[in-house]
Amino acid sequence: MVQLELFSHPGPGVRYRAGLCSTAALGLLLLWALTYLPPLLVAYRSQGLWLKQSTYMEQPTVQFQYEVLLVAMTGADPGSFLAWSTFPAFNRLQEDQLRVPLISRMSTFVMQSMAFIQSSSPIPGSQLYVNGDLKLHQRQSLSHCGVDVRYNVSVINGTSPFASDYDLTNIIAAYQDRNVFSRKKSARSYAEREMEAGVKHGENKQPYQWQGGKDRVDKKLVLVDWKSQKGRVMCISCFPSASMVRLRLSSTIVVVFLMIQTGFLLFMYARHSSFMPQSEEKPSRVHILILSSWRSGSSFVGQLFSQHPDVFYLMEPAWHVWVTMYQNSAKVLHMAVRDLVRSVFKCDMSVFDAYMPWKRNLSDLFQWAVSRALCSAPACDSFQRTDITSEMACKTLCGKYPFSKVEEACKTYSHIVLKEVRFFDLTVLYPLLTDLSLNLKIIHLVRDPRAVAKSREQSVKALARDNGIVLSTNGTKVEDSKYKVMKEICRSHVQIYETATQKPPRFLKDRYLMIRFEDLVQDPLSEIRDMYKFADLRLTPKLESWIYNITHGQGPGKKKEAFKITSRDAVNVSQAWRNILSFQKIKKVQEVCKGAINMLGYKLLDSEKEQKDLSLDLVLPRRRNQFSWSSYNSKN
Repeated sequence: MVQLELFSHPGPGVRYRAGLCSTAALGLLLLWALTYLPPLLVAYRSQGLWLKQSTYMEQPTVQFQYEVLLVAMTGADPGSFLAWSTFPAFNRLQEDQLRVPLISRMSTFVMQSMAFIQSSSPIPGSQLYVNGDLKLHQRQSLSHCGVDVRYNVSVINGTSPFASDYDLTNIIAAYQDRNVFSRKKSARSYAEREMEAGVKHGENKQPYQWQGGKDRVDKKLVLVDWKSQKGRVMCISCFPSASMVRLRLSSTIVVVFLMIQTGFLLFMYARHSSFMPQSEEKPSRVHILILSSWRSGSSFVGQLFSQHPDVFYLMEPAWHVWVTMYQNSAKVLHMAVRDLVRSVFKCDMSVFDAYMPWKRNLSDLFQWAVSRALCSAPACDSFQRTDITSEMACKTLCGKYPFSKVEEACKTYSHIVLKEVRFFDLTVLYPLLTDLSLNLKIIHLVRDPRAVAKSREQSVKALARDNGIVLSTNGTKVEDSKYKVMKEICRSHVQIYETATQKPPRFLKDRYLMIRFEDLVQDPLSEIRDMYKFADLRLTPKLESWIYNITHGQGPGKKKEAFKITSRDAVNVSQAWRNILSFQKIKKVQEVCKGAINMLGYKLLDSEKEQKDLSLDLVLPRRRNQFSWSSYNSKN
């Protein structure tokens, strides 16, 4: 019968044995299991075995004060200077020396650069990593304006049939003969840094020996020379040889050791858990950004939120950015618009200091009167929060209140909603979507591009400056007679929709909603309930009544009411373009916006007969996108 040795006494040679299936053997196996398994489980549960690095990220809040004090010396005399600042008191002191600067154009220099890197290594298969800067060297000053592209050519003449043009010496010499060139600075290879940090050793290459305990352990120190410009690297290989030592411990010692070990591990686990970062809680406020384009019904959708008693709403606050910096392009202004939107979402209205007068009232804010929050307490005492306000009454009663009321009112609401038509790329908003202090959701409002084109024709002069910014005309107003702006608008809708629905980043989950204006006017209450549910709002009976009245008026509205929210026949408004636009214009719009029309679910017209047949529905059923979050998560 096979027996298991349970315990042996070192003195008189007494040994205790038992069968494999005996109680003593099972107890010993259980004891060994309790010795090793609990520590492993505790270590695994506390991530003590595999956690090598843990990070905690915080995003600082940076606010630019936009304060400038400029003094330019024009001579050696004490009064020979010109000055300007953003401080009115300082400007008043300058009198004749005051000059208000205006930067109209800047110089642009474009060139192709090169860097020469030479390295050698005796080690086969070695790698080289270089980190440095290309420092610009000038032999003459750059132009003060315009675009300089004289050196925007390859440093190697790839079309030359002469061998001398491909000689490295000639290439470098010709490059350095330029009036403007770059030079590599502070570049160090990875191998050089490793060599400097390496271990330098002498010429003694004798083996070393160590002794430990009663058993001698010989460890040979093998030195391999690797000669380089910086020194030598010592490679150590150790070959230990020792006899196995067998430890015999009594069961009492094992139990005590197990208890101490388990207690220590539990203590460390409890201490580790107390320092584990808690899950981030979402901000209490909800931030909604309505993304759309001009003449797409966005003002109407904005009012659906503005009249809600829990919503602080502003219509196109980035209008101030575009008016102030109209000489730039829409792409250049994206960052400034995003920073302004971030500050408004955080109820920090000091961001308007750069775009508005120092002494200002509510009436200085663009389209302030369409915001019910600015027409009721605490911004204005003339209306209650539950009232449905009108623009005319608000302008009459609340325009003289100070601008500071905007920030005061903003901080009292649970939902902050902004409507913007000046974003053309969804990726620009990624910093806002990943900002832990914001609970941002995006409602993307689209409309049939042919209806948008018809509506834009009613507001040609009002949109001329914005057209110039979209087309980057350096401040020149443009009438979009060739539908170039329409092409950019359609392209932006496609980009936003594709980015949000085709393999979007994880942080967009449940934070994007696309709404078609035509669906909204066909079944207002159903679509509005979906939007309110998305925004964590509840539709009140008073709002339901107001929505019904405003969408069941008479006619499409007057031309002078293009930017106003009045009672109209909403369905008539959505179909008006089919009776007004010529078929030639429709074909042109379909040509520049074909991708958007197909992707957003509208039907193309093939003839004038189809255009006039109002029984033909051009709004196709909304297609379900094949993308789903579950499938996306499973792939990652």
